[in-house]
Amino acid sequence: MNYKQQLNRNIRLSYLFYFLTGLAFTIPIWVSFTTRILSFSQIALFSAIGYGATTFLELPTGALADLIGRRKTVILGWIIISAATIYLGFADSVFDFFIVELIIAIGSALVSGADSALMFDSLKELGKEDSFPQYMAKAGLLHRVALAVGSFTGGYLYQYTIWLPYLMQGIMGLLATILVFLMIEPKIDSEKFSFKSYVKQTKLGFKQLFKSPYMIKLTIFYTLVGGITWSLIYYFNQPFATDVGFNEIEQSWIFGGIYLMISLTLLFLTKSKKLLNRNRVYLGFPIIMLLSLLPGLWVKSALAILVLFGNQLTGSARFALLDHYTNKEFVSKYRATAISALNMLVSIFYIIIVSISGPIQDSLSTRYIYVGLGVMTLIFVIPSALSLVFEYQNHQKRKAKALIRKN
Repeated sequence: MNYKQQLNRNIRLSYLFYFLTGLAFTIPIWVSFTTRILSFSQIALFSAIGYGATTFLELPTGALADLIGRRKTVILGWIIISAATIYLGFADSVFDFFIVELIIAIGSALVSGADSALMFDSLKELGKEDSFPQYMAKAGLLHRVALAVGSFTGGYLYQYTIWLPYLMQGIMGLLATILVFLMIEPKIDSEKFSFKSYVKQTKLGFKQLFKSPYMIKLTIFYTLVGGITWSLIYYFNQPFATDVGFNEIEQSWIFGGIYLMISLTLLFLTKSKKLLNRNRVYLGFPIIMLLSLLPGLWVKSALAILVLFGNQLTGSARFALLDHYTNKEFVSKYRATAISALNMLVSIFYIIIVSISGPIQDSLSTRYIYVGLGVMTLIFVIPSALSLVFEYQNHQKRKAKALIRKN
């Protein structure tokens, strides 16, 4: 098997990898499972601490991935995540939950940035980097189909035995890790590992986020959108569904159906080149976020499901759409580091949001968090999107003038 055939195998294996890692059987039940032992204030605190650890490790693990290989760090990360997930199913104390949160944070930092950089550079070596959005849409489709499968079955597994969803999810993660063993590392520019090169890699990777006026505004916009939407899909949406009154089985069907609809929606959007452009993407995110957050205090039943759909859609679309635009701006040699740096900024914003949410959830409800995030979108994300659109137009004009001068 020659080099290009091995790279194509990377792509094929990655589709199954994203499916297996998407089998999150804990989605509809984690609120019920966790609140047996923890209050929302404790959940929010542990989540913030875990993300703080991930944030602290984002840049060093991203630089490590660029230097020793993205494949190795993804393998190590998923072994850690999978083992911790299995252990979590049997956790029966506050201390257990805290330790698992920290262990998963380490694994997540290792995977963050390295997985998408591995696949982007595989496509780039094949001369297909422009197909990254389509690739992410297909991979995302399989991932969200798996999320749907996990959601549909998670509530029933929980009713049978409460630790079973965590055991099954951990096993799927270990199976996915085997697939990464079968991949190869793309031949990107790299240098021998040393502490000096490690520090240099971190600095230069972080500078990728601020190397031009356009990139500065894209970084700000990505951080705002990513921080809000990630807090929704990772933390707030399930408590919101619980506050609305949906039980574990109902949440299994609701989130399963939402993931399927999102998969089809993103597949359609990424295939329609005429429908999407940068301006529509940049402006579309805050519009959908506003419509899905501001009504959160009042919606019930069917309208609540629409609100959940909108919030899950923007969270998923960040990876399918915005990641393409950021990846195109990064040099391959620093891509994993730069992506990790961007994820670090998103994590900082996530930590701030979640840290202040626990007492509000305990005393009021997650509905108030939704409205607060909607107001935040109106005040910060809308102006950021408008500024980004304007700056991108100037960015294109500067590039055109530079090209004319060069010729």
